[in-house]
Amino acid sequence: MNKNYHKMSQDWLIYIDDGINFKNSSLFNTWGIKSWTPLGKSIINRANVGDRLWFVKSKTNGLLVAVSTFVEFKKRELGPLIDVTHTNQELGWVTGTGDWDVEVHYKDLYNITDCGLYTELEGSAPIRRYNEKCKINLPLEYPYIVRYSNTKRCM
Repeated sequence: MNKNYHKMSQDWLIYIDDGINFKNSSLFNTWGIKSWTPLGKSIINRANVGDRLWFVKSKTNGLLVAVSTFVEFKKRELGPLIDVTHTNQELGWVTGTGDWDVEVHYKDLYNITDCGLYTELEGSAPIRRYNEKCKINLPLEYPYIVRYSNTKRCM
């Protein structure tokens, strides 16, 4: 499921509900999506290595809590005898339905919770590509986040 690196990075907004599962699995630089949903299919087909993933806490007017760089998608392999990939329990996914079948792997995670950046986007799409409806110019903000961040791993 890897894709080649491309010159112009895209920005993706991924909603993480209350953030508990995200915080827990950030230790593994992993998030989960449902590949059979239209939005899951969209990001799998359109995201490229090097794209930025902006994680948004739900029901907060679009509070951005973290940003990272996309590495790869990996199909989860959970079997009756052996689990090739981490289980929900191992990843710390303790809330939600638990039927995420694809892992989203990323690197260079920056905790931006305290920056007070709100997208103010409306709607319930759990995954979306960045566009001008976002109240923050994410491509413009990203270099400043990287430049002025003191730590990467603080989730």
